[in-house]
Amino acid sequence: MAANNIHEDELQQLIDSGKLILVDFWAPWCGDCRRIEKAYDQIADEYADLITVVKINVDLFDGIRQRHDIRRIPTLRLYQNGHPLEQIVEPPAKADIDDFLSGILPKKKLKADQHIYDMIIIGGGPGGYTAALYGARAGLDALVLERLSAGGQMALTHQIDNYPGFPDGIEGYTLAQQMQAQAERFGAKSKNANVQFLDLKATPKVIGASEGTFFARTVVLATGANPKELGLPMEKDLLGRGIAYCAACDGMFYKGKTVAVIGGGNTAAADALLLSRIAKKVIVIHRRDKLRATKIYHEPLMQAENVEFQWNSVVTELLHDDTVTGIRIKNVLAGEERVIPCEGVFVSIGRKPATELVAGQLELENDYIIASETTETSIPGVYAVGDVRTKPLRQVVTAVSDGAMAVHMAEEYLAGQ
Repeated sequence: MAANNIHEDELQQLIDSGKLILVDFWAPWCGDCRRIEKAYDQIADEYADLITVVKINVDLFDGIRQRHDIRRIPTLRLYQNGHPLEQIVEPPAKADIDDFLSGILPKKKLKADQHIYDMIIIGGGPGGYTAALYGARAGLDALVLERLSAGGQMALTHQIDNYPGFPDGIEGYTLAQQMQAQAERFGAKSKNANVQFLDLKATPKVIGASEGTFFARTVVLATGANPKELGLPMEKDLLGRGIAYCAACDGMFYKGKTVAVIGGGNTAAADALLLSRIAKKVIVIHRRDKLRATKIYHEPLMQAENVEFQWNSVVTELLHDDTVTGIRIKNVLAGEERVIPCEGVFVSIGRKPATELVAGQLELENDYIIASETTETSIPGVYAVGDVRTKPLRQVVTAVSDGAMAVHMAEEYLAGQ
């Protein structure tokens, strides 16, 4: 059952009714809003007898963000007796929404899934869903456990131009949905679940998750990577108040404003290019004297009239009142410091692998899972694919290759059991 999109007048009527309601404040251009959609519809179905679940497109009603003090989207807010109770912003997983609601509603009873799968894939990015596709086509009983929606970081990419077969490019979210649909057409299963612990040496292997406990003969780790932070004071406190890590998700909040992009790789260049079409001015801060991004980004960025570069520079301080008002940067060669006024700071300085679950179980190198081109890890029957493993190139196409290879190696492993 899908959550109903409602008018602002209907929202006010629901609030005034005193009922317990959950509202998703969203917008069509927001990548995280689209990623949360299926999970939110599941919430509407699972809690239908306990709560009224609705959503409202903030783009349709001028001033609604100010009237309801919505600073980031998606914002999920609970109302009861005519007043807001609590809210959760940009939930990273369906499990986070369940945990948020559990403070008010009865907790769901979880059971262990006694079925033993041939393969459980943790993470629904391009590597994960390729493994699901190849596994299902090979006759394996395959299950994908994904926190929120298909695609991982790919789903937040505005345009992918280097994936074969799409001469005009394709939006990351669309490609992710197509990968999931293709895998499921051949029998792969998907479940929104946040994996909380693993026992990879057990037989069968044990996966403890927000939706229960699962068992598998083989496990494919496709947990990806998350944005790195600057590590500056107040950075976390200013998230959504001038600090952002995804231009495709939050760029529209800075329409007509001055923003800074920190970084010089492909992500930073793509963010700067996207923001140049939205913001009044984009200032790129990079610690080197030239971009590390691939050449395809250089010319359009250099030609953009509203893009400025601060080379050989790092950010040393975030300036703010209630929101970001500027940054202090330091030239790493001359040692000089200067203040740059801006209203938004987009941090694009790289990613860190999501390997917390396997620390102490698998061999790691700089926090990446050690796995060769075979994707085999230090534990038999466990494979690492995509951005989470040691490799020289992390792209959608290499993640897809990893997914296919993992299934090939898993088939050999299962045949020997």
